[in-house]
Amino acid sequence: MTQTHKTSEKIRELLEKSGILLVLVVLFAAFSLIAGKFCTLTNISNVFKQVSHIAILSIGMTFVFLFGGMDLSAGSNIFLGAVSVAAMLTEGVPAWIAVLAAIAACTLMGALNGFIIEKLQINCVIVTLGSQLLIRGIALTIISHYRQWIYVKDPGVLWLNTGTVFGLPVLLILTVILYLIAWLILNRSAFGRRVYAVGGNPRAAHLCGVNVAVTKLLCYLISGTTAGIAGVVIASRLGMVNTNVGAGMEFDAVTAVVLGGCAVKGGEGNVLKTFVGALIVGMISNFMTLVGVNEHYQDAVLGGFILLAAVFNQLTLKKND
Repeated sequence: MTQTHKTSEKIRELLEKSGILLVLVVLFAAFSLIAGKFCTLTNISNVFKQVSHIAILSIGMTFVFLFGGMDLSAGSNIFLGAVSVAAMLTEGVPAWIAVLAAIAACTLMGALNGFIIEKLQINCVIVTLGSQLLIRGIALTIISHYRQWIYVKDPGVLWLNTGTVFGLPVLLILTVILYLIAWLILNRSAFGRRVYAVGGNPRAAHLCGVNVAVTKLLCYLISGTTAGIAGVVIASRLGMVNTNVGAGMEFDAVTAVVLGGCAVKGGEGNVLKTFVGALIVGMISNFMTLVGVNEHYQDAVLGGFILLAAVFNQLTLKKND
């Protein structure tokens, strides 16, 4: 009985540490067998490009999840970032200024979320739901001056989508760099330790001298920043911005974060696993497109994966509760 218990513990630990990688490998193998076009260099490159904005958005969502929060405005913030950079480029603003200004606008919205939630002590779901509508309304007002769509023609911005470095897509390199920075912040900095501490036990963190409110506000600020970067990325990828950009993308990010093992209650999670979760989301969407699955069924499949991931997390983390 003791040996059986030890074996089950080892299996549980293996699933907790590497389960998401196993899921990625199994899905990749299955999709490659079912759809011959899936396992090609061209399609794999497309998967990385297609998932880049969701993967980047998921970085900020991971920070928010780690302290037990939620950001429902992330998709609208992507829309604002994409519209802002496209509009400024159309008006002749230099590309580097347009990109930085768009990211700064989204960062400001993220900081506003954090300020209202923490300083006024209002529930994060209510605040970010309200800001979701506010931000989308602002972006819709901007795009209404351009007949509901804006083309992106700046070669520098478009290079983000078309360019390669050492044969690797620029978007993949950018995404990996951002994840490495996020990993270093969370695992090698005092701020990262504070984020985990606040997520694990806010009261204890406060008693240890951690400024809980500021920590949470900075996490929302990071969420806004990554949404802005993702907005620039999707504008580059599409070559245009319309009113559908960003719609529902916050839920894709939540799917990636939950698949990556972040606990909704906070205090548990790994940003690198979030990246794997984002890749899984991208692979599933790409595969369903290749085999001609209806768009509505795609939403149902992704929703099912959220539920399965939540159950899996609950089972593997049960010992820690």
